[in-house]
Amino acid sequence: MPAVSPSFLEPYLMQSLRHEDYDDAVEMYEELETHADGEYPGELIDQRRPAESDEIKHYRKKIFVPITKPVFTKVYNSLMKIRKSQDWMVQFPAELPAVIAEDESPEKYLMYKMPRNGSITNWMFSVCFKQYLIDANAAVLTLPTNWEKQDNQYYEPYPMIFNSEDVLDYKEGLYYVLKEHDEDKYWVIQPDIIQIFEVKDYAVREVFQMPNALGYIPVRHLYGMTIENYKDRALYESRISGIVPKMNEALREYSDLQAEIVQHIHSTMWSMQPQQCGRCKGLGEIPKENSAPIKCPSCSGKGLLPLNPFEHLVLPAPRAGEPAIPTPPIGYVQKQTDIAKLQEERIRQHIYDALSAINMEFLAETPLSQSGVAKQVDREELYSFVHSIAEDIVRIMDEIIYDICAWRYSGVTSDIRALLPYIPVPERFDMLSGKVLVDELTSMVNAKVDPAIINAAQIELAGKKFNDSEVKDLVVLKLKLDPFAGVPEENISLQRMYNAIDQNDLIIHANINKFVTRALEEVQDFANLSYADQMSVMLRYAQERRALPPPAPSPADAGL
Repeated sequence: MPAVSPSFLEPYLMQSLRHEDYDDAVEMYEELETHADGEYPGELIDQRRPAESDEIKHYRKKIFVPITKPVFTKVYNSLMKIRKSQDWMVQFPAELPAVIAEDESPEKYLMYKMPRNGSITNWMFSVCFKQYLIDANAAVLTLPTNWEKQDNQYYEPYPMIFNSEDVLDYKEGLYYVLKEHDEDKYWVIQPDIIQIFEVKDYAVREVFQMPNALGYIPVRHLYGMTIENYKDRALYESRISGIVPKMNEALREYSDLQAEIVQHIHSTMWSMQPQQCGRCKGLGEIPKENSAPIKCPSCSGKGLLPLNPFEHLVLPAPRAGEPAIPTPPIGYVQKQTDIAKLQEERIRQHIYDALSAINMEFLAETPLSQSGVAKQVDREELYSFVHSIAEDIVRIMDEIIYDICAWRYSGVTSDIRALLPYIPVPERFDMLSGKVLVDELTSMVNAKVDPAIINAAQIELAGKKFNDSEVKDLVVLKLKLDPFAGVPEENISLQRMYNAIDQNDLIIHANINKFVTRALEEVQDFANLSYADQMSVMLRYAQERRALPPPAPSPADAGL
């Protein structure tokens, strides 16, 4: 359609026109945003306590603590390890058209000169990734930051994220109506024209119009799991949306726990009535000439001497017929704390269940009911979940990089795809903590799993625990080159009894630490040699050891 007039935006300004999935998309976004940003969940708490007074609601909000924000942060930081995967890479083509200056190549721009973030990888993981996790229906619009450039200059595009609440209307391939967050600016993007409108003094005016040189709309959705799919639009759900129900329950019950602690945990003192205030004679008021009486400043209008816990309590002697003063005259109200303990346990369980929904329960504190039980991790399900996230990350980067290259090089080459980098989906994830790996290893040993599997688990643990490459190489090589690594000593003794063990293997096993340390010092790049070459070194050391004469007996051995 042709360029639109300011009147086109009137139904959007009146909030009477939105795309059909707008409300659902915004609701899903706000549910996750509550936990990601630690916002006060007023609607959630009001639903649980609809009859509470405004004063109590205000008090709940005042003492609110975002208990689920750290949980989201754990998930976020754990998934950020995708960037640290051993097979994460962005590989650009070796050859480029001669007309593209080396300093203006896709690699130079995308990896070193991209505005604001420096590189497309930094933009993905520092700007986009959080929004991807909490808002699957957000849109990314890629436009140049330097519209007024010289003919010999390149566009410098940058991807801008519009959350679901700012994606007002769209039909894929036809048009998008976007609102700049916290600004009265509206974008109307079409395949052949780009317009920006501004609302000022209740009037709409066009502030920018530019032909769309790309011929298509450079808008991409972050996506996730598809809920509804139509011809020109779709509705998506975040891949971590499974945490929402139990996280909501944790927030609701934590607000109740705070109230329970205030009412039933803090000590409340009781005491017998002390003496009357001597200044006001127990009236609580002091007469004032030609005026109404004033509140007694000594007892604050109570008519009784103030109770000071740091002084003696003075009580009048009981009169005739009055009961005797109890001993002691001060005490504390005994309160029930069982409910608070139960609520805390339930909150921990809700958080544990929330993380279990995305196979990341190893990030949770173990609930009290499971104290002392090793955490079980289904690696296949965990890595399947993480792999789906990694696939989305690579897809988003591929699409945004295409739009950036299209803006920069459309006038230079017709084959934009030949300029794009290769970004494989990583598959080697380091998600589990050392504690989880130790628990797994302990379970394997107790279950008498095959030594080869135990060795593999130990190698993984060594890679996790030691950042120092020398220490890591030493541990991994010991496990890899020891012929009897992981084999119980009683099994070795049994095989030795039946002469089923090669003597060289036994020597290597007994001296593995010494042999590997020596090889790392003597043999250049020993850690990167093939297994056959490494074992040949071990065999040579074993043969040298066998050729040595037996050590002379010590005086103690000789009985001297």
